[in-house]
Amino acid sequence: MTKEKDELKKNLEKVAEEQGGQQAVSYQDLFNPRFMQKNTHFTTIDVFVRELGARSFPEIEQLGQKVVDDFVKKETNFNSWEEMQQRAVSEYMTSLF
Repeated sequence: MTKEKDELKKNLEKVAEEQGGQQAVSYQDLFNPRFMQKNTHFTTIDVFVRELGARSFPEIEQLGQKVVDDFVKKETNFNSWEEMQQRAVSEYMTSLF
C-alpha cells in the first residue's frame, strides 16, 4: 500500500469514527461536485478519473504516482494527488461540523 493510500485510509477511518462508525465515506462524498468544481477543471470526480485515463476510481493507483501528480498539477489547484486527497478529507470533515 502506498504512503498516500495509507494516509487517505487513516483519514477516512478517522472520519468514520467521528461519525459514530456509521458507514464508510465514499470517494464521491469526498470529491463531491462542489469540491471538484471549486478546485479542478472538472464537474465531477468521475469525469476527472476518465480524463486521467482510468476506468474507475480504484484504478488511479495503477497509473503511477508521477502520471497522476502531473495530471493533478496541470488540471487542479493542487501540486499532487496526495495534497488533493488531504484537502478533500479536510473539507469533508469540516462540513460535518
